[in-house]
Amino acid sequence: MTFELNAGKLLGMFAPLWLLLGVSLAVNPDAWRDDPWSFTWVAMTPLAATGVLWLFGRRRWRLELTPDAMIHHTLGRTEVFAWSRMGPIGVASVPGLDLVMPSTLHFAYAGEGVEGMAGKAIGRRLLTVFGDGGAKRLVRHIDDYRRLHGV
Repeated sequence: MTFELNAGKLLGMFAPLWLLLGVSLAVNPDAWRDDPWSFTWVAMTPLAATGVLWLFGRRRWRLELTPDAMIHHTLGRTEVFAWSRMGPIGVASVPGLDLVMPSTLHFAYAGEGVEGMAGKAIGRRLLTVFGDGGAKRLVRHIDDYRRLHGV
Protein backbone atom coordinates (compact mmCIF):
# COMPACT_ATOMS: atom_id res chain seq x y z
CA MET A 1 0.00 0.00 0.00
CA THR A 2 1.44 3.39 -0.96
CA PHE A 3 0.49 6.90 0.10
CA GLU A 4 1.84 9.54 -2.28
CA LEU A 5 2.71 13.15 -1.55
CA ASN A 6 -0.34 15.42 -1.32
CA ALA A 7 0.31 18.88 -2.80
CA GLY A 8 -2.34 20.58 -0.63
CA LYS A 9 -0.80 19.23 2.56
CA LEU A 10 2.67 20.20 1.37
CA LEU A 11 1.47 23.72 0.64
CA GLY A 12 0.09 23.89 4.19
CA MET A 13 3.65 23.58 5.48
CA PHE A 14 4.31 27.08 4.15
CA ALA A 15 1.43 28.65 6.10
CA PRO A 16 3.80 30.21 8.69
CA LEU A 17 5.64 32.05 5.91
CA TRP A 18 2.42 33.55 4.57
CA LEU A 19 1.32 34.43 8.09
CA LEU A 20 4.57 36.31 8.70
CA LEU A 21 4.31 37.91 5.28
CA GLY A 22 0.82 39.19 6.13
CA VAL A 23 2.03 40.62 9.43
CA SER A 24 4.96 42.28 7.67
CA LEU A 25 2.62 43.77 5.08
CA ALA A 26 0.33 45.12 7.82
CA VAL A 27 3.18 46.57 9.89
CA ASN A 28 5.29 48.02 7.08
CA PRO A 29 3.18 48.44 3.92
CA ASP A 30 5.37 51.19 2.45
CA ALA A 31 8.38 48.93 2.05
CA TRP A 32 6.32 46.33 0.22
CA ARG A 33 4.63 48.97 -1.94
CA ASP A 34 8.02 50.38 -2.97
CA ASP A 35 9.34 46.97 -3.98
CA PRO A 36 6.40 44.80 -5.12
CA TRP A 37 8.69 42.26 -6.81
CA SER A 38 10.11 41.25 -3.43
CA PHE A 39 6.59 40.64 -2.12
CA THR A 40 5.73 38.61 -5.21
CA TRP A 41 8.97 36.61 -4.98
CA VAL A 42 8.45 35.77 -1.30
CA ALA A 43 4.76 34.92 -1.72
CA MET A 44 5.21 32.80 -4.86
CA THR A 45 8.26 30.79 -3.77
CA PRO A 46 6.19 28.28 -1.72
CA LEU A 47 3.77 27.83 -4.62
CA ALA A 48 6.63 27.21 -7.04
CA ALA A 49 8.41 24.85 -4.62
CA THR A 50 5.22 22.88 -4.04
CA GLY A 51 4.55 22.66 -7.76
CA VAL A 52 8.06 21.42 -8.53
CA LEU A 53 8.00 18.89 -5.67
CA TRP A 54 4.58 17.64 -6.69
CA LEU A 55 5.50 17.33 -10.37
CA PHE A 56 8.93 15.79 -9.97
CA GLY A 57 8.99 14.34 -6.46
CA ARG A 58 5.47 13.03 -6.00
CA ARG A 59 6.38 9.45 -6.82
CA ARG A 60 9.70 9.63 -4.96
CA TRP A 61 8.47 11.20 -1.68
CA ARG A 62 5.94 8.70 -0.40
CA LEU A 63 4.99 6.40 2.46
CA GLU A 64 4.89 2.71 1.61
CA LEU A 65 3.50 -0.10 3.75
CA THR A 66 4.83 -3.62 3.32
CA PRO A 67 4.12 -6.74 5.41
CA ASP A 68 7.51 -6.30 7.13
CA ALA A 69 7.94 -2.54 7.47
CA MET A 70 6.77 1.00 6.89
CA ILE A 71 9.07 2.61 4.34
CA HIS A 72 9.43 6.40 4.20
CA HIS A 73 10.85 7.43 0.82
CA THR A 74 12.17 11.00 0.81
CA LEU A 75 13.89 12.93 -1.94
CA GLY A 76 17.31 12.16 -0.48
CA ARG A 77 17.04 8.80 1.26
CA THR A 78 14.82 5.92 2.28
CA GLU A 79 14.01 5.09 5.90
CA VAL A 80 12.79 1.61 6.75
CA PHE A 81 10.86 1.15 10.01
CA ALA A 82 10.37 -2.53 10.81
CA TRP A 83 6.97 -3.24 12.33
CA SER A 84 8.59 -5.44 14.99
CA ARG A 85 10.57 -2.49 16.37
CA MET A 86 7.79 0.09 16.09
CA GLY A 87 5.40 1.10 18.83
CA PRO A 88 1.83 2.28 18.27
CA ILE A 89 1.42 5.18 15.87
CA GLY A 90 -0.35 8.34 16.95
CA VAL A 91 -0.98 11.81 15.59
CA ALA A 92 0.92 14.63 17.24
CA SER A 93 1.33 18.28 16.42
CA VAL A 94 4.67 19.98 16.07
CA PRO A 95 5.36 21.56 19.48
CA GLY A 96 4.83 25.31 19.33
CA LEU A 97 3.50 25.27 15.78
CA ASP A 98 0.29 23.28 16.16
CA LEU A 99 -1.99 26.00 14.78
CA VAL A 100 -0.26 26.50 11.44
CA MET A 101 1.83 23.42 10.74
CA PRO A 102 0.63 20.00 9.64
CA SER A 103 0.58 17.26 12.21
CA THR A 104 3.03 14.40 12.34
CA LEU A 105 2.90 10.65 12.75
CA HIS A 106 4.58 9.99 16.09
CA PHE A 107 5.81 6.58 17.21
CA ALA A 108 8.51 4.95 19.30
CA TYR A 109 11.09 3.11 17.24
CA ALA A 110 13.85 0.98 18.71
CA GLY A 111 16.28 1.02 15.81
CA GLU A 112 20.01 0.39 15.77
CA GLY A 113 22.78 2.54 17.27
CA VAL A 114 22.46 5.96 18.84
CA GLU A 115 19.63 6.99 16.53
CA GLY A 116 17.68 3.90 17.63
CA MET A 117 18.17 4.69 21.31
CA ALA A 118 16.97 8.23 20.76
CA GLY A 119 14.04 6.93 18.70
CA LYS A 120 13.01 4.64 21.53
CA ALA A 121 13.29 7.41 24.14
CA ILE A 122 11.76 10.40 22.34
CA GLY A 123 10.12 8.74 19.34
CA ARG A 124 10.20 9.40 15.63
CA ARG A 125 8.08 11.82 13.63
CA LEU A 126 7.01 11.85 10.00
CA LEU A 127 5.09 14.73 8.46
CA THR A 128 1.58 13.80 7.42
CA VAL A 129 1.85 15.12 3.88
CA PHE A 130 0.78 11.78 2.38
CA GLY A 131 -2.56 10.50 1.18
CA ASP A 132 -5.85 12.20 0.50
CA GLY A 133 -7.42 12.05 3.97
CA GLY A 134 -6.47 13.63 7.25
CA ALA A 135 -3.78 12.46 9.64
CA LYS A 136 -6.15 10.38 11.76
CA ARG A 137 -7.44 8.62 8.65
CA LEU A 138 -3.86 7.83 7.64
CA VAL A 139 -3.21 6.32 11.08
CA ARG A 140 -6.38 4.22 10.75
CA HIS A 141 -5.16 2.91 7.38
CA ILE A 142 -1.75 2.04 8.87
CA ASP A 143 -3.32 0.35 11.92
CA ASP A 144 -5.70 -1.62 9.70
CA TYR A 145 -2.77 -2.71 7.54
CA ARG A 146 -0.79 -3.82 10.60
CA ARG A 147 -3.77 -5.82 11.92
CA LEU A 148 -4.35 -7.38 8.50
CA HIS A 149 -0.76 -8.62 8.37
CA GLY A 150 -0.63 -9.60 12.04
CA VAL A 151 2.06 -7.17 13.15
